[in-house]
Amino acid sequence: MPPRLLARTVLAAALFVAAGSAPLLRADDNARLATLSKLVRDDAPQVRLEAVRALATIHDARAADLALGVLDRPMDPTLDYALWLTINDLSDVWVAAFESGAWKSEGREKQLEFALKALRPELASRVLGRALAVHPLTRDGAGPWIELIGQAGSAHELRLVLDQTLAAGFDDAAGVRALRALGDAMRLRKLRPEGDPAGVTRLFDHANAGIREQAVRLAGAWKLPGVTARIGHLAGDDTTPMVRTAAIETLKQIGGKEAVAELTRLAALPRPEIQQPALAALASLDLPAAVPGLLGLASTLTDETQAQDFWRAILPVKGAGKILADSLKSRLDQGAKDLVAPGAARAGMRVAREGGRNDMELVIALARAAGLASDVQAFTGQLIRDLAAKATRQGDPIRGELVYRRDSLACMSCHAIGGAGGKVGPDMTSIGASAPVDYLVESVLLPNAKIKEGYAALMLTTRDGTEYTGTLARETPQEVVLRNAAGAEQAVPKADLAKREVASTSLMPAGLIDPLSEGDQLDLFAFLSRLGKPGDFDASKGGVARRWRLTQTVHTDAQAGQEDWPLKAGWEDRRWTPTYSLVKGGLPQPVLNEVLKSELWSSRLGVYAGTEITVAQAGPVHFQLTANPAAGLWVDGRRIGGAGASQVELSAGAHRVVVRLDPKQIPAFLRLESPDASFVLN
Repeated sequence: MPPRLLARTVLAAALFVAAGSAPLLRADDNARLATLSKLVRDDAPQVRLEAVRALATIHDARAADLALGVLDRPMDPTLDYALWLTINDLSDVWVAAFESGAWKSEGREKQLEFALKALRPELASRVLGRALAVHPLTRDGAGPWIELIGQAGSAHELRLVLDQTLAAGFDDAAGVRALRALGDAMRLRKLRPEGDPAGVTRLFDHANAGIREQAVRLAGAWKLPGVTARIGHLAGDDTTPMVRTAAIETLKQIGGKEAVAELTRLAALPRPEIQQPALAALASLDLPAAVPGLLGLASTLTDETQAQDFWRAILPVKGAGKILADSLKSRLDQGAKDLVAPGAARAGMRVAREGGRNDMELVIALARAAGLASDVQAFTGQLIRDLAAKATRQGDPIRGELVYRRDSLACMSCHAIGGAGGKVGPDMTSIGASAPVDYLVESVLLPNAKIKEGYAALMLTTRDGTEYTGTLARETPQEVVLRNAAGAEQAVPKADLAKREVASTSLMPAGLIDPLSEGDQLDLFAFLSRLGKPGDFDASKGGVARRWRLTQTVHTDAQAGQEDWPLKAGWEDRRWTPTYSLVKGGLPQPVLNEVLKSELWSSRLGVYAGTEITVAQAGPVHFQLTANPAAGLWVDGRRIGGAGASQVELSAGAHRVVVRLDPKQIPAFLRLESPDASFVLN
């Protein structure tokens, strides 16, 4: 750490420590505030962190005001938590300042939003009530008020939101947000609007699909009587997938004989988009009734990705693995054949052994039902050593990286390299430099043999018997958020928990590489063994884009006047396809070409690769783009250059970077570097 930075950090920390000592050691509060007012705006985040915590020791609304001002600079999770602690410590003086009018929210909505989330619920409700008197909810829902009511509002404020929605007092986008906020209040705080909320059923027929979806979900969350049949008809008749999905999930939430009858009817429809989720919901309510339909569907599924989604929806149901295995064995013993499609069986065998689950009876039954090999013999130490030696001699790490990137293995959704990738399992950046090859082979073949500390699966069982498994992503007083084997986050309200335990098995499934040829396996082990070693497989250095989003524009975009939409559209736009660079930090042509397959019939106008950076300090930022001469480089929607070196003045904070490529001149390798910015990895 540079000497001047170290001195500022130590000064801020000393002001915090001194406040906890004897009174004679404390400096004058005004003098401390004057010093901290500078340190809390320091360019270095570690200085701002120490200053924010030091402000917590000054029982004055001015200290809270200065602390909240840190939100105007780039934040990180540690600084975010430090600010949360400080506002908690200073909550009474800040609330008093807000109620007296000494602290005004105009222009500081972001600070108010953070403070409300940090306050105790009773204090947050007091502040929110006063804020709404000054900032009534507008038709477009401007500001953070709708979401804040969901997070901290009382039953009275929730009623105001519901009434304004029912009276068409919001536009459609704000109406969706309002209903979702009401759902959050029920899910996390078990709080619903005062009075009778049954009027929400009037929105089942709303023209906007998002409003219909959220209204259906609320009806289930609030357990409204007499709505099951209407929701069942929506599940079968609504033309919008998200409404159908919400209706089926709501039937599961409502439960009871009427819901089972509706799900049974839906599961019999010859429409896979309805049948599959309906069977999964039915299984959670009446597993024996769902088994014939589940096995019938498993016999027709050929796409392994879709089949994985199917099994991941079914196997969390308590007892599902055993009852399906028993049903398969019974039919096999009676001479039945081809009970499960091979692709569906392979997907089921994988899911049955992932996420801390180890349903070996189902694995063997699926293998027999599909005519696949069911050898589950444990690997001996000698076999592991032989594979490791063979991988060292014959494996190709370059080919192995392409094996690692295959969607069927999902390695990238679970593990990060160079900080980019999934967070389910351990970071792989230096695994090859820190572990011998035989350890890597054993870890892949026998993931339960040695589980790295902190990566054992956490298993949650809710009161309705549903099981959730994953690594802990984060936890709040209201909910536990798991990151499951697919890399997706699942939020489970603590109020719904019946049991919480740490599994004795790894989240990584056994048998993951069974479908690979021996050559692919050896190449994969060779690649893992090279990670972190000098050369093309060292991802420890920063300053290079590793996470990208790819898309293209076509002639229909030009006809609609939207040819430049990738320069403006948010990353959440589904037309972007996320991907990661190779370990050495670039996108090769085969990866870039993947995005071009989606619209072979159309005239391509441009191929776009987008990424994001954060800049710690305002000033010049230099880029080095490796691409064809026809490439262009845009930052925040403004072209700054092309292939080669570029420079632009940027403010501190996040910035959007997009590279435009000529579809007729896709480069052999695309790489973007900057010594002055941090590339966002996830």
